[in-house]
Amino acid sequence: ILLDIKNVLESIGSNITIFTKTLPVQKILGDLMIYLTQSEAYIQDYFPVVEQYDFYRWLGCLILCCMLVLILVFYYLGLLCGTCGYDKNASPTTRGCISNTGGNFLMAGVGFSFLFSWLLMIVVVLTFITGGNVEKLVCEPFEDKTLFKVLDTPYLLNQHWKNYLSGILFKNPNINLTFEKVYSDCKENKGIYTSLHLEHLFNINEFLNISMYTEDLALKIEHIQINLSKIILLDEIGKENLLNFSSSGIEGINFAAYLTEINKSVTKVDLLSFANDLEARADQLPKGALENALKGHANNIRLIHNQQVVPLEQAMSTLNQSIRLLKRTSSELMVKVKNVISAVNAAQLLINNNASLVIVQETKKYMDTIVGYFEQYAEWVKESIAMEVAACKPIANVIDTAVDIFLCSYITDSVNTFWFGLGGSSMFLIPAIIFAVKLSKYYRRMDTEDVYDDVKTIPMKTTENGNNGYHKERLYGIHNPVFTR
Repeated sequence: ILLDIKNVLESIGSNITIFTKTLPVQKILGDLMIYLTQSEAYIQDYFPVVEQYDFYRWLGCLILCCMLVLILVFYYLGLLCGTCGYDKNASPTTRGCISNTGGNFLMAGVGFSFLFSWLLMIVVVLTFITGGNVEKLVCEPFEDKTLFKVLDTPYLLNQHWKNYLSGILFKNPNINLTFEKVYSDCKENKGIYTSLHLEHLFNINEFLNISMYTEDLALKIEHIQINLSKIILLDEIGKENLLNFSSSGIEGINFAAYLTEINKSVTKVDLLSFANDLEARADQLPKGALENALKGHANNIRLIHNQQVVPLEQAMSTLNQSIRLLKRTSSELMVKVKNVISAVNAAQLLINNNASLVIVQETKKYMDTIVGYFEQYAEWVKESIAMEVAACKPIANVIDTAVDIFLCSYITDSVNTFWFGLGGSSMFLIPAIIFAVKLSKYYRRMDTEDVYDDVKTIPMKTTENGNNGYHKERLYGIHNPVFTR
């Protein structure tokens, strides 16, 4: 049984090893790296051209802005010169040079406005169509994921494929693999196995299914037969010896008498005190042989106490503990022996009748415990492959960077801001033209005056005084006899 369990576990481990080798993640990543490398090489090839056209784009925008600035400069110079040189007492034909220059600047601004307006309008229309359509058809649908739903429309990108992405990856357009689902899974940082539904290429459940390895082993364990009838825990002789020991009369021993004797002192007097007293008396005697003899006997008494009395006291203490233990264990000895014999008989009966079932159950529990560890490991492997191995959030980040940041924020927003500003400026050119034409009439010096005098109401004055501010004899080429000298 243990050999079979070991073989099952080894087969599970070998299958996991084979699975890790057959997992085509490296192949998929290698193909992806080849595609990225080719894309990078393509970008590197056309990058100088794009950079050159970007310079032309920058130069064209600068020229358009300079056009507007030129018109604006003319208008500002016209207002400045016209305001500074304006004289309300001067007639249209006698206005000063500064005022006349201001009017000319205003008319120059009007002329350049008509000259450049058609080009500005064309640029505004083109950038409006481009930026507006990209904003409405790409950027906003990308924000609410409507763009992915459009891409996932059946038979849109390929009239023969229902699902374009699964047709590209698996050559099977009937698999429900959508751009929206892949993007959402990548945003949640799931593994590429889950995001791209790679179970259609290889199914990890087939490699990590432990149940198919343990079915045969479970059947063997259920039909196992073990015969333990020859095992004898306690034979009749052993039982008889136990009964004889329980009836040996140990319960009739007078343990109190033994304990009383043991608790008595080994010597009648304390040898150390006696030796000290003897040595003290020897010190009171005169110096001589008697004093030395008494001190020698005192040392001998101490030696006898250390070498004989102390070990004997320790032995008696141990004997005291042993007698007390024997006294406790010997109480109801007969009952205890019978209980032991009954327990042995019950165990013997269990071994003879149910040992095989118990062993099978325990073996199955052991197998389930060991296999359970591998099931947990297999589930961890599945979870790791599905959620952690080759996490595809960088792909979602690349898409966000390319579409949301680069295309929408960097390019589309800039184009929309450009056409909005340019269009607003072009719209303001219309009232500016009207205002400049009207205002230049009061700043420019006229060749003739557009005033018709009434002869009956205007008094005769000499043209030399100039009080009325008119110095021309002819108005619009018509001879005026009133102003004749």
